[in-house]
Amino acid sequence: MKFSTVTFGCKVNQYETQMMREMLGQFFEEADPGEQSDLVLINTCSVTAEADRQARQAMRRARRRNPGAQIIAAGCYARRPGVDLVKEGLADRVVEAPIAEALLSVLSDFTPVPPHPTLSPLRGEREKSSGEAHVRGEREKGEGGRQAGITRFDGHVRAFVKVQDGCDRRCSFCVIPLIRGNSASRSCSEIVEEIRGLAERGVPEVVLCGVRLNAYQDPETGGRLFALLKHVLEIPSLRRLRLSSLYPGKLELELLELIASHPKICKHLHLPIQSGSDPVLKAMRRGYTAADIRGPIRELRARCPEMALTADVLVGFPTEREEDVEITAELIVECGFHKLHLFPFSPRPGTPAESYPLLPPEVVAARQQRLAQLGSRLLADSLARQVGRETDVVVESRPRDGWWKGLTGSYHTVRFQSSKVQAGMVARVAITGVEGGSLLAVPVAGV
Repeated sequence: MKFSTVTFGCKVNQYETQMMREMLGQFFEEADPGEQSDLVLINTCSVTAEADRQARQAMRRARRRNPGAQIIAAGCYARRPGVDLVKEGLADRVVEAPIAEALLSVLSDFTPVPPHPTLSPLRGEREKSSGEAHVRGEREKGEGGRQAGITRFDGHVRAFVKVQDGCDRRCSFCVIPLIRGNSASRSCSEIVEEIRGLAERGVPEVVLCGVRLNAYQDPETGGRLFALLKHVLEIPSLRRLRLSSLYPGKLELELLELIASHPKICKHLHLPIQSGSDPVLKAMRRGYTAADIRGPIRELRARCPEMALTADVLVGFPTEREEDVEITAELIVECGFHKLHLFPFSPRPGTPAESYPLLPPEVVAARQQRLAQLGSRLLADSLARQVGRETDVVVESRPRDGWWKGLTGSYHTVRFQSSKVQAGMVARVAITGVEGGSLLAVPVAGV
């Protein structure tokens, strides 16, 4: 029996797919690209209506390309209240939380499944279900859900490691807490051992990720993200550590100082600011102001002037005015973000903002275009500032044009030629120019 996987969405989803892939691999053989599968696992996203559409399209495509296959749906869209993919005939099973035990329950329909030896606690994970066809695993009293770890990250040079899930906030536009529940964290000791194993297998960069990463709290000791980082950074074989994103607002000074000063931590932070306008942030129920965004960035810049910053910005929130867009643009420039991830407002079922009157689509498109043009200028300026510098890059791939592609600690893409490197290495290069949205480089002697 052969299986394949399809993944949509964030780094948390990508981690969960790898976890499920390793579990599936204990019982079945993974199909080669293009080969028909007997079981197709589709890990879905529901952050926007477009994500929902892509998930449904993927399930229909899987049915056509794999006649008779079992279609297993996982992830946020599959688990969203009110969605029943089994009833619609799009999926045969839906994997609920806790993921590892639920997937084992699904697999038991196809093959004998012994107790899984690598299940480990993720306390506080809540079950969600919209029908009897949804599958959930058994819980141990007082422990919440359980999940398995990973030993590799197929198809990637860098590895994502989920340390936290869920969110205690209830932003007016966001459906994710309704699906994933309140914040829940893995134990520090478990995370350290998982990262140690990845690093010892040669993974050059580990990316810590979570739905709200800076809500991390060790269920055993109460330690927060700062304490987790201190333990992870003590792993001798770990070469580079990146934080996927931090929720804006009142970030602890000791955390900022550690990020700015430790040589193993990438000098790059991604902040999902969503807006720079206080009235919009209040309507979004984000729990912070524009001043709360500026403050931590000011502290970071004082300690590490070269800190690179990227941001998520939600465009066209129903209460957004033209002056709010201008205020957001001013904050983006003031804070020195070098790359923007822009996405238009999408009403999500079950959220307060679902009922808000929508702005005209042409207004939203025009605002998004303006901010995209600003983002392009900021990226071009940031790339130009890198020319003449030497830096380390994680070598990721070698496309057909013969140029190696790598990623700097500051999250810039670099292209260079060399006969001495291979994917997974950390190479020292000198930046010589800019082409498109990438840096051009030459290897430093010996690379």
